[in-house]
Amino acid sequence: MSTGNVTYGSAAAVTARMPSPKIWADCPVLTFLSDPSKGIHLFDDFKNSAVSPAMANTDRLNVSGDINWMGIVETDDVADLILKADDSGILKLESDGQDQDVTAITTGYNLAGIINTPKKGEGKRFWFEARVNVSTITTGNLGLFVGLAQPGEAKDNGGVFGGDAAALAAVDYLGFAVLEGDGDDLTIVYNEAGAGTAQSDTGEITLAVDTFVRVGLRLDVDSDKIHVYLNGVDLGADAEIDISTINFPSDTDMDVIISLIGGSGASDADHLEIDWVRVAIEY
Repeated sequence: MSTGNVTYGSAAAVTARMPSPKIWADCPVLTFLSDPSKGIHLFDDFKNSAVSPAMANTDRLNVSGDINWMGIVETDDVADLILKADDSGILKLESDGQDQDVTAITTGYNLAGIINTPKKGEGKRFWFEARVNVSTITTGNLGLFVGLAQPGEAKDNGGVFGGDAAALAAVDYLGFAVLEGDGDDLTIVYNEAGAGTAQSDTGEITLAVDTFVRVGLRLDVDSDKIHVYLNGVDLGADAEIDISTINFPSDTDMDVIISLIGGSGASDADHLEIDWVRVAIEY
């Protein structure tokens, strides 16, 4: 009997642009597509996308594609959120050079979460991966977040940042972040707001200028731990996230959000590029 999984071939056959087999090989995509009661799978490579202003909101854009996103451009300059003019299918989030200005995309129209995060003992599998790059790794230039966060974080709360690029906000989140003081360090981060201390794991992922990386998460239901991946490689026990801890935002409705925020040294045209985003969870 078919499991509904999508076959990716061996890990050795993976190319730089494709999703990572070690993350996605056991995701029953076809089952989710044929029976929505089993789970949700969303994938957007921005090749079937269009960006248009949202009515009555000069700072909001609709990014319509295989996933429908709301875009936020805090400076009201729609050119700061654009699809690249080639066939690669890449969305660019650009800075205007101003400290604290946010450019972001989010699912759920910034109002309602679309992914309910894993809970200890439930045995419901979870997967996330995105392929991104940045134009600068100079300390002080920018902050960024790639992952999941509670609804409403696209603009008013700084794109998951606490008012500036120096620190994340005291909200529910799970993903990867660069603070303006971090330079090239893409930090693994998660937080259950109001319960314990926000968690961060530095030194696991190092960024390079204009170099795409695939960053991913996959829940091992047997151990209740999320494994963290870089370019399809499991970063091992040191980078694992234990979903049973008080600090993990378990059983929480979240949106996918990717945000760029100008730092104190921000320059015009500093940017974050997104090649694709993929997320799934079993119900």
